[in-house]
Amino acid sequence: MNSIPDKVYVENFPRNITEKDDTQRIQRAIDYAKNQVLGSNSIGGSAYYSNAIPVVFKATQYITSSPIKIYKGIYLESEGQTYLVANPSDKSIDCINATAQATQFRAENISFIGYNTALYLTTGNVDISNIQLKGLYFHMCNVGVDTGSFAASRSTILTMTSCRSWKTSVVVKNYCDMASMNDCWITHDGSDGAAIYNDGFLNIRGGVFVSLPPQSGANPRWIDCYESSGQHSGLFIDGARFGGEGGGGYPIVYNFMPPVLNLANNEGNVISIQNSLLSSASGPRDSNIILFNLPNRISIKNCFGFTDLLNGIVSCAPSFNPDLLSYSPYISIEFDDSVYQALGIKRFDTRLERFFSSGNRRFRRTFGLSERQLIPTTSINGKAMITIDIEQLNGNKLEQQRQLGFAMLVITTAPGSSSNMGYKCISTALVTCVGGNDGSGVVKRLNYIVKDSIPGGQSFSETCDITSVYWGTGETGSVDQAQSSTNTKITIVFNCPGSLAAAGVTFTPLLGLGL
Repeated sequence: MNSIPDKVYVENFPRNITEKDDTQRIQRAIDYAKNQVLGSNSIGGSAYYSNAIPVVFKATQYITSSPIKIYKGIYLESEGQTYLVANPSDKSIDCINATAQATQFRAENISFIGYNTALYLTTGNVDISNIQLKGLYFHMCNVGVDTGSFAASRSTILTMTSCRSWKTSVVVKNYCDMASMNDCWITHDGSDGAAIYNDGFLNIRGGVFVSLPPQSGANPRWIDCYESSGQHSGLFIDGARFGGEGGGGYPIVYNFMPPVLNLANNEGNVISIQNSLLSSASGPRDSNIILFNLPNRISIKNCFGFTDLLNGIVSCAPSFNPDLLSYSPYISIEFDDSVYQALGIKRFDTRLERFFSSGNRRFRRTFGLSERQLIPTTSINGKAMITIDIEQLNGNKLEQQRQLGFAMLVITTAPGSSSNMGYKCISTALVTCVGGNDGSGVVKRLNYIVKDSIPGGQSFSETCDITSVYWGTGETGSVDQAQSSTNTKITIVFNCPGSLAAAGVTFTPLLGLGL
């Protein structure tokens, strides 16, 4: 009785005399290994149980000219570092095809050079699927790893560890329930599109992302996030370095994921970035996150690298108008204090102000701002003014009739001084937005009280007190607002002596006033 081999070696399957490359000999080794796999491919249509047979390559170069088919229970290994090279090398052929067969696929220490798709891996939606890729190198390919579609790869964990790419257009197309990229080194070839296509959950832990010069007319970026599957999607980045060398920096994310509005809890589609360097560049690529839709949550914490982002750290694409989104307590944007740009360069698209969260959901109905610096504009009469969005309440529900938008407004200026000498003029005020009784015809009334004022300016006697607060976008108007369930705007006008470019405004919602 013949024993089952622990491993199958490609070197034991030489080329036939008529074969001009290594495609068929590799396929013969894999076909032989397939016949050594014992056990059921699936039990109960779910879990996968069988032995696995590694197919081992020598640490040398192999030439392939057509796709190589992989079966369940087959691993690919190398005795050192194997090079699979496409022939022709014009990115026209695929290398490894594991359609519906990659349930427990593994590959380690293999380089793929010049392919259209290096690894096409789908599981046929078999539960408990786990794909592990380690030490792979994708060199000048169109696609490194393609998991097909969400229907073909869901219920799958994909793990890529210590993988590399060089001038590869798309490193991974992720449609898995969970994918992780751990300590990978990634470049982009500068073509039009994203280096990573994400339509599932993707974790990026560590790693270096190096931008190369964009190709002519191209708009490269690192990650495109979608939710075309109809399932919730997410992007979680921790401890990664997105550099600005070579191409000067790409946007980190193009987001196409929409918000989910019918949630019982704050779930839905998420973008979370922390402990990372997020270099980008001014000009045509002038934001870290560009929104073609708004997900349920965007969170950026303990990050740096926000250099001259002229449209803000988070901005809206021309095709996306956030004003058309209805209010939902399940949409929020959150920055911590580390996320800032130089004074005079905005941090985000001003139309997104109403989605910024203080951590207290109640106030997202009104200002929705917490410790957010805003840059005022010059008013006609020489003062300064700031306009913010506010979500109105219709007064039809008891809890809405007296719900307040309440904010502390801090204005600071530094006229006549350099930026490193601190602020010279500070004013603190409370701005109230009071609800009326149901059916009264007036649901909102504005008021303000100046609480503190520290003079400053060139003569150290000037103040920057609030002079008026109006509904709308002008310097004059009404402090009363009729019933409405639509978003509207409030303009606050204040004294701002000296250089307006040095002025800033911060809003902080307050609780517990008992009104």
